[in-house]
Amino acid sequence: MDDFEEALRNIDVFCRVLVKKLAESEKETEDGNIPVEPIENLLKRKYTIEESVGDKIKIKCFIPLPHVDEPLIDIFEDDNYIRILMQCRCRDQKVTIQRDVDGLQLCLEDRCWKVSLPLNQLRIDSMVMTCNNNMAFEVDIPKLKPIL
Repeated sequence: MDDFEEALRNIDVFCRVLVKKLAESEKETEDGNIPVEPIENLLKRKYTIEESVGDKIKIKCFIPLPHVDEPLIDIFEDDNYIRILMQCRCRDQKVTIQRDVDGLQLCLEDRCWKVSLPLNQLRIDSMVMTCNNNMAFEVDIPKLKPIL
């Protein structure tokens, strides 16, 4: 399972770096072509951590989690609820939610991200916040029942 998660993190970091490099390198050369950088230069260097268990030394390679800079935030909606999932280490960090003019602010320690929601159609006072085992912060907000 750890190898799969590491592979996903590697793919995510690679895609972020690739998009950033492509956006930054749109400067044309003298002959009118956009220079192409070798893919090896776009990859981040892996960091190595050594763990020692008894006499054995175990080496782990990983790429730092990209959500430290910018967490992934997904919003799902069904007939009764709006569910917000935020990628973070909510067991280790303080997560707060604040009401904003046209939505909510999800704050992780001292950084906040705005989520635009129709607050007049939601029961904010009844929202349920949980920290899942997979280190995802989940917020379930019930919708107001329509008057028939």
